[in-house]
Amino acid sequence: LHVVRRQVQAAIPETTQSLVIAYEPVWAIGTGLTPTIPEIAEIHASIHALTARQILYGGSVKAENASEILHIPHVGGALVGGSSLNANSFLAIAKAALRD
Repeated sequence: LHVVRRQVQAAIPETTQSLVIAYEPVWAIGTGLTPTIPEIAEIHASIHALTARQILYGGSVKAENASEILHIPHVGGALVGGSSLNANSFLAIAKAALRD
């Protein structure tokens, strides 16, 4: 967590108001692994506390986990990788974003 905080503070200019942050754990890239919901919540809350900007989550967002991930506080959307290659899967993710 402290590494991500340091990276965010060093990388995000204070004057850019329209900036959106995308976060994906480096160990999740291309692995199909997803952090736990509490882990995602913790990192997004930490980044939001530093920047107060919209944060997108990436890291194996699938139809099966999209609704839960997209409804975590401070998760403002998703970066969808491999699941976007299947129209039905991608549609399920998009619908998950619309559910209350």
